Amino acid sequence: MITTKVYANLLAIQSGSRLNAERLRRVVEAKSLDDAFKMLGDYGYAYSEGCTVDGFIVGETNRLIEFIEDNAASDKFGNALLARFVYNNAKLAYKSRFHSVPSDGYYRVAFDAVKIADGDYSDADKFMREALESLDEAQERDPQKIDLTLTRAMYKSVLSCGIPNVKKFFRAEIDMKNILSAARMRRLGMDEDEFIEGGRVSKDVLRRSVTEDGFADCYDKTPYFEYAENIENGEFGELWRAEREADDYLFFMTYADVANINSYEPFLNYYAEALVELKTAKIALVCVKTDARETFYKRLSAVYKD
Repeated sequence: MITTKVYANLLAIQSGSRLNAERLRRVVEAKSLDDAFKMLGDYGYAYSEGCTVDGFIVGETNRLIEFIEDNAASDKFGNALLARFVYNNAKLAYKSRFHSVPSDGYYRVAFDAVKIADGDYSDADKFMREALESLDEAQERDPQKIDLTLTRAMYKSVLSCGIPNVKKFFRAEIDMKNILSAARMRRLGMDEDEFIEGGRVSKDVLRRSVTEDGFADCYDKTPYFEYAENIENGEFGELWRAEREADDYLFFMTYADVANINSYEPFLNYYAEALVELKTAKIALVCVKTDARETFYKRLSAVYKD
């Protein structure tokens, strides 16, 4: 179902912002995991007795997917936002030929991943099909290399949508993933190329940052200097912080034009917020489950800070 931009954006605005700092505090301070689930149910999430943390997150992700499928303002826009979930299923299906993969790791998207497991790529877009065929030709079985090959194909697919707002969003995502990869390569002394094409930061800059003394200085002419500086100041440890900061960056980048209901921006901001929300909810639930509540506040996204 395809709707107008105005209608889609109004729905997105109405459906967003289910969590805030106070609600998260209440969830994290819940006496039990079941109480935390019930609170989230009060805040608009689907609640069922006896659900697990992973089951809850997968269920909520599927609700996000359904919302995008039903309300995206164009097929190209919807397909771009759904690509990460479709390609996730493709990765699992391909790896299932050689490795055991979790059956509950598949998302509920309109894409038959079983065909990929059987070697049938007829439903795949051209970027996915080319990637899968290259994996076949190389007889690749390494899960990390399979993931990287299909991730590169996913971003090629997304950037082919032709929508400027979407391309800006995903190019920024690529840039920060690449900077994070550079930091990881630097920490581990790796010389393999793990970078993704399509971002605005050149590979030359990324490669220099892996070896040169001033990691952040390599990015001083980009919008990501502070992002890289935070990684460097943390001595390339706890890189989960950089992942969180990347999510925050994408949210605030799209939030700047959220009032323009005739653009794709409000819906895109809802999408960015939903991804942050799901990760934050999972961290909160895990902290309740493991009785590590204080840890949650150290991992809290800037989206929920005053």
